[in-house]
Amino acid sequence: MELKYTAKFYWGAALIILSFIVGTATKLLFLIMLEDIFMRNLMVGLYAVSWPMLFWGAWWMGKEYADSLRKYFRYKYYHKYVQTGTKKAYHATKTKAKDVQTKTKNKAKNIQTKARAKSNQIKEKVKKKIKHHQNNY
Repeated sequence: MELKYTAKFYWGAALIILSFIVGTATKLLFLIMLEDIFMRNLMVGLYAVSWPMLFWGAWWMGKEYADSLRKYFRYKYYHKYVQTGTKKAYHATKTKAKDVQTKTKNKAKNIQTKARAKSNQIKEKVKKKIKHHQNNY
């Protein structure tokens, strides 16, 4: 079962990661630059912007993921999944059965040919022995 996602899912993941990076960087810079009022206010503003980025990314990613999971929980999907799996198994079994049947036929013909040859050899030996015995009596 393979989940396939659109670009929106990956953009959502990127926004979440970017939000964590921006949030962490602004917290650190806020603590480092306590004296500079402009930088502190800038860091608070950037930190505030990182939260909507987080929610927006989570919304995109979560909606996409939920939609893809919902697909796999539906009966229709499992019916289709079982149907395609059964078809694959049927065709694979059919192919293997034909291969085994062909090999068996060839092997049987080979054994039959060897048996006929052996039978002919034995018949020839028996004929020779009969002729030999008839000639001796």
